[in-house]
Amino acid sequence: MMRLTERSVTLGLVGAGLLCAALLSLPGTARAADGGKPDYELGLYLWGASVASQVDTPEGDASAHISFSDLLSNLNVAAMARARANFDKLSIVFDGEYLDLETDTEQRTVRLGPQGNVPVSVSAKVELVQYILELNTGYEIFNVSGPFSAGPNDNRGTRGELYVGARYISAKPEIKVQVGPLSTDIGEWNSWVDGLVGARLFVDLSKTVVLGIQGDVGGFNIGQSDNLAWSQITSLSWAFSDSMALSLGYKFLDLRRESGDETIEMQLRGPFIATFVRF
Repeated sequence: MMRLTERSVTLGLVGAGLLCAALLSLPGTARAADGGKPDYELGLYLWGASVASQVDTPEGDASAHISFSDLLSNLNVAAMARARANFDKLSIVFDGEYLDLETDTEQRTVRLGPQGNVPVSVSAKVELVQYILELNTGYEIFNVSGPFSAGPNDNRGTRGELYVGARYISAKPEIKVQVGPLSTDIGEWNSWVDGLVGARLFVDLSKTVVLGIQGDVGGFNIGQSDNLAWSQITSLSWAFSDSMALSLGYKFLDLRRESGDETIEMQLRGPFIATFVRF
């Protein structure tokens, strides 16, 4: 499979396979609501992901690595937002993402015929539109004094919660290919839902800094879902005011999906930055 096709096909499939989708359910800076009074968080974020992928088909295999800078250069529009509501021990998290990618047209000349004396111009271009929506519900299973607590009056603690939810993915990767005078468009909307289960841990390092660790697994090959999807997120959040916080961290997402005769494996990883408003 020529390099032009590898990159184009991979970019379309990878985008559909959750660029920044993995941003869903960032650990954030969650704290239990005070005295049962609910509190809320709204956040925006950017994930600097690089992508490694492997696509196996009856016609052949293709693998590629795409850097974040390559993905960013092909971005038309992206919008990502997260909301969290805390009700004492219960939490509800919603994440939504919209992504629109378009590559430049890549052109190559290939030679056909028994002696390779027939030059043919080949070009390809990929466009992608994608939506990712997630809703999960968590429950705090413990809240104890943390390792950095200096005494009974120091409220720094360690909190853990379990959560269950679902992630809806809808994407249309479209490949526009022209070989000589012939052209064709390949691509259609694909949608599926992955159930997921996971856990979040929050450790107060100081009164304003929180270490967050999160992991989940999903898919489970139920219906049209992924065969297996798992992720891990580590974040460090700083509350620089009573109502605002900044998070830095690292996200890893691994997906395996079978579609017809194709097997698609994707691994997305990279740092992220997020800002939250609490009220």
